[in-house]
Amino acid sequence: MTVSVYTVGDLCKKCYSCVRSCPTKAIQVHDGEAHIIPELCISCGYCVNMCSQGAKKIRSSVEVVNAMLQGEEPVYAMLAPSFPAAFLDLEPQRLSGALRQAGFDGVFEVAFGADLISYEYQDRFEQLLKEDGDGFLISSPCPSIVFLIEKHFPELAPYLANIASPMEAMARVINRKKEKGRTVFIGPCVAKKDEALRSRYVDEVLTFSELSELFAEKNIRPEQSEEGELDEPQANLGRIYPVSGGLLKAADIDDDLLESPVVVVEGAERVIDLLRALSTRVKRNEKAAYRFYDLLFCEGCIAGPDMVNDITFYDRKKTLIQYINGKTSIKDVEEWRNLNSEYFDVDLSCDFTPLDRELTTPPEEEIQKVLRMTNKFSPEDELNCGACGYASCREKAIAVCRGMAEPEMCLPYLIDKIEQTLDDLKENQNRLIHAEKLASMGQMAAGIAHEINNPLGVVLMYSHLLKEEIEEKTANSEDIDRIILEAERTRKIVRGILNFAREEKIERRSADINGLVTRSLEGVIGSFPKARYTVNLDTDDSLEEQWVDVNQLRQVFDNIIKNACEAMPGGGEIAVTTRREPDGFLISIRDAGTGISEENLPKLFSPFFTTKSVGKGTGLGLPVCYGIVKMHGGNIEAANNPEGGACFTITIKNYIREDSSAENLYNR
Repeated sequence: MTVSVYTVGDLCKKCYSCVRSCPTKAIQVHDGEAHIIPELCISCGYCVNMCSQGAKKIRSSVEVVNAMLQGEEPVYAMLAPSFPAAFLDLEPQRLSGALRQAGFDGVFEVAFGADLISYEYQDRFEQLLKEDGDGFLISSPCPSIVFLIEKHFPELAPYLANIASPMEAMARVINRKKEKGRTVFIGPCVAKKDEALRSRYVDEVLTFSELSELFAEKNIRPEQSEEGELDEPQANLGRIYPVSGGLLKAADIDDDLLESPVVVVEGAERVIDLLRALSTRVKRNEKAAYRFYDLLFCEGCIAGPDMVNDITFYDRKKTLIQYINGKTSIKDVEEWRNLNSEYFDVDLSCDFTPLDRELTTPPEEEIQKVLRMTNKFSPEDELNCGACGYASCREKAIAVCRGMAEPEMCLPYLIDKIEQTLDDLKENQNRLIHAEKLASMGQMAAGIAHEINNPLGVVLMYSHLLKEEIEEKTANSEDIDRIILEAERTRKIVRGILNFAREEKIERRSADINGLVTRSLEGVIGSFPKARYTVNLDTDDSLEEQWVDVNQLRQVFDNIIKNACEAMPGGGEIAVTTRREPDGFLISIRDAGTGISEENLPKLFSPFFTTKSVGKGTGLGLPVCYGIVKMHGGNIEAANNPEGGACFTITIKNYIREDSSAENLYNR
C-alpha cells in the first residue's frame, strides 16, 4: 500500500509537529525520524502544511504529466470546482488558454461531474426516506473521508454512498465523449492522488502548486496566455461543491436544521468525533441520529491543503460565489437533467475496500512500563501536555507499545533529563576542581611527609635509647615520654598524609555490603566500651553482592561510624540504612550529635581540616574516605539531619566486570 505523502529523513528535526497535526496518528517515529504509515494515512496533507522544515513531501506528478503531454495520446485537464478560489487574479479563460499552451488538448470543469452525481444523491436520498428502518447514508465525494472510513471505521463502509466522486464522474464523461485520451485532475487535494491510483479513468493528479510548477518549467505566464473557453459539457450548480453544504444545494436536498434528517459536518476533528459516535451506534445496533451525513474532511475544498494563496477562507468563498453568480445556472435539477440526458447512462457506481484491521490495546503492565521510562509513576506525573503529538501520556505510551512512537518524544522528560545532566555536569566540574586541588595538596604533602619521616625516625630511635639508659624514673624520664608520645603522633600524621597522597589501586571482589556495614558497626562501637550506643540498622535485603575493594570500603565505614561515636561521647543512637538504587547502592550513616555548622560543611573533605581538639584528629580521615569512594565511581555527601545530628550519604554505582556477560550484569 502506497500513499502520496512521504518523509525526507534528513530534514526531519524531531519537532513532532506532524504527529500533533495528523488526525489519524499515521506517523511512526523511529530513531527520531517521523515516517508515514500507509495503512493508517488518509492523505489529508495536514502534516505537509504543518512541517516547517519541508520534511513532509507530496509525491510530485509534474514529470509524469510532462511526459504525457509530449506523448502521442491526447491529454485532457480536469479543473476542480475550487479553481476560481485558487487563481484569484486569473480569468478562467486565461487559465484554460495557459493549459492548452502547456499541451493539454481539452480543459473540463469537474463541476459537471459534481452535477451528475448530485442527481444520483437526490435519487438515493429520496429512496432512503421511503425505506423503513434505521438506515443512513454517508456522502463519498471527499477521498479523505472514504480513506478514513475504510482504514479506521471499516464497520461504516457499508453506509458509504457507492457513488463516484466528481473527479471520477468527469473522467468517465470524458471517456464517453472522447474516443481515446488521458485525463489529469488539477485541484487542491492531496488525497485525490491516491484516489486516482485505483481509478481506471483518471491517469494522474496535479495539485495547484504543481500546476504552477509546470507553467514555470514551460515558461508560461498564464495572465498573458490567449483566452480559451472551457470544453463542453458546461457545469451547473455543481460549482458550489467546494463549500460546505454544496452537495446538498446541487442535489436539491433540504438541510433545514429543525426538520431535515440531514447533517453537514466539516473539519477533521468534528468529522472524526461524528464517525466515532456513528461507529459506536452501529456496533450496538442503535439508531443513527440522522439519515444522511454530508462530510468534508477540510472545511470545504476551498480550504484544501494546496490552495496556493494565503487569503482567508471567507475571501475564497466570496471569490467562488462571484464566479458562480457570473455563470448561467439552472436551479431545477430535472431541467438540468433533461438538457444533459445523453450523459445520464454513464456508470457512476463505485466500490469501497474496508480494511479488516483492528489495533489491540497493549496489556496494562506494558503501558505502565513505558510510562515509568519517562518518570511517570502515578497519574499526577502524567502532564498530558501534548508536546509529543499525542493527546495524553497514556495514548503516547500505547503508541510506544505498538512501535509507533519512542519514549524520548516526551518533552517534560527530556527537559528533566537535560536539567539533571546540567546539574551532574556542574557537580562533576566542582568535583574535578576539588580533585585537582586535593591532588596538588597531596603531591605537596607527600613531599613534605617524606622529608619529615627521616629525621622523625631518628628522633624516635634516640628517644627510646635515651629512655633505656635511665634506670630510675626521674623528671627527665617524663620529658622523654612526652617526646616519644608527640613523635609517635607526628608519625601518625605523616602516615595519614602518605595515605591521602598515594593513589591506591582498587582490588575488587564480591562482597555483601550489608554484612560489611554490620561488621564495621560492631568493630567500631566495641572500641568505645564506656559509652552506650544504640544502633538502628535498616538494611535492604534486595541489595545484591557488589564488586568493591572490601578493605578500603571498610575503612570508609569505620571512619564515618567512629566520627559518629565521637560526636556523641556519652552515647546515643546511630542509624545506618542501606538501599538498592536503580544503578547502584546507597549507605546512609546518621548520628544524634550536635551536627556540623553550615560554614564547616563545605570544608569537611578538605585535607587537614578538623573540628576536633589538638591531638585528637589529623583532618585527613574524611579526605581519604572521599578518595576511596571516588575511586569506586561513587559520591559521598555530608548534611545535617532536620531532627539534629549529622548524616553522611555514600552512593556507589554498580561495577560491571569486563569479563562478565550480559546475563551477569548487576541489577540489569
